[in-house]
Amino acid sequence: MIKAIRGTRDILPPSSAVWNYVESAAREVFRTFHCQEIRTPLFESTELFARGVGADTDIVSKEMYTWQDRDGSSLTLRPENTASVIRAYIEHRLDQQPGLKKLYYIGPMFRRERPQKGRYRQFSQIGAEVIGSESPAVDAEVIEMVLEVLARCGVESAHLILNSVGCPKCRPGFVEELRERLQPLKSSLCQDCQRRTDSNPLRVLDCKVPEDQPVIDSLPSILDHLCEACADHFAAVRRLLDVRAIDYEIRSRLVRGLDYYTRTTFEVTHGALGAQNSILGGGRYDGLAESLGSRVAAPGIGFSIG
Repeated sequence: MIKAIRGTRDILPPSSAVWNYVESAAREVFRTFHCQEIRTPLFESTELFARGVGADTDIVSKEMYTWQDRDGSSLTLRPENTASVIRAYIEHRLDQQPGLKKLYYIGPMFRRERPQKGRYRQFSQIGAEVIGSESPAVDAEVIEMVLEVLARCGVESAHLILNSVGCPKCRPGFVEELRERLQPLKSSLCQDCQRRTDSNPLRVLDCKVPEDQPVIDSLPSILDHLCEACADHFAAVRRLLDVRAIDYEIRSRLVRGLDYYTRTTFEVTHGALGAQNSILGGGRYDGLAESLGSRVAAPGIGFSIG
């Protein structure tokens, strides 16, 4: 008997009704925040993700579904959607239209992960991107929108974690210090982190292997290495969240798993989910358009649930 591919699943009634409820609740919140829907293709040029997400990320190096098309081009099922949204923003010159671009999406993503509880090879994401401003007020608004989506879906006791990962001006110095600190400890780390110590030391902070945590806890904090502009931006985001009475925890090890993040990064967790307790993540990506080879400025911040 032919069955669904391992790592995929059928959404059957009554579960499909719950999915419809969550999607409807999210759309209602997005309308409140004046977001409009964008629908991007399920597959893109492989180069989009290699350059946008980062060649050394687990997504690009291990998890993408990639194939060669008949004309010899390399295509990939989208593993995430921020890079696709920015590609569409650049391609269709949305920067020429007045005002911020507030875009949301709901749809399937694909990663060739080892199937386990809560992880699937085809999974659905709900996300939003606000493009066109470097203002910390936009960061606070996006975080407020995130929490409102969760509240509208009935999620209580969500825990917001906040950090800043700096910018191309201040982060290289911190990365070099990390590399120097990690070299004598390299042999005690997991295999992935041994590789990351040389190629991308910042990613070591994102490691979830329990045995690596004592080493990670001994490393310097990026918050002590922020340039004045990044420090001021992070302080402004915190003030704006305080004004909104939004509780948060600052965690300097939060770097997320994608290379395009700059300055604000955040994650929402829930204690009832066990070890894999992350509900959503997001952050600012002011340099993503530039990494794609574009001269169009597209500073922005976004998040994805799922």
